[in-house]
Amino acid sequence: MAVAKAAVQTIVEEGMVENSAKQGELLKSELLSLDQSLFKEVRGRGLFVGVELKSELHVDGNDFAKILYKHGLLTKATHDSTIRLAPPLVITEQEIRQSVEIVGQGLDELKKLNEQRANQ
Repeated sequence: MAVAKAAVQTIVEEGMVENSAKQGELLKSELLSLDQSLFKEVRGRGLFVGVELKSELHVDGNDFAKILYKHGLLTKATHDSTIRLAPPLVITEQEIRQSVEIVGQGLDELKKLNEQRANQ
């Protein structure tokens, strides 16, 4: 109980819930500012954000997750067509922007891979 109490106290004192809400909105809005041609939807609550790819593509969430990993961003592919972003509750605005920049670079690579597979 002492550990649970200390954990909850830290979450409250450091404003992690508020930071999650604020940075989550920034994350979603920045993702929506990227080229949406491969995205079906960007959704989430707080810092738990999912990016769903269109189903008619020749690439999937696993391809996207691998590309992002190569650039240093850890994500999780779920349901084949979605990647999940779940950054730490203490993430900063600068780190959000860096992450979205990586997603943008990865999106360019994903487009090329999609085109390659479409032409095979």
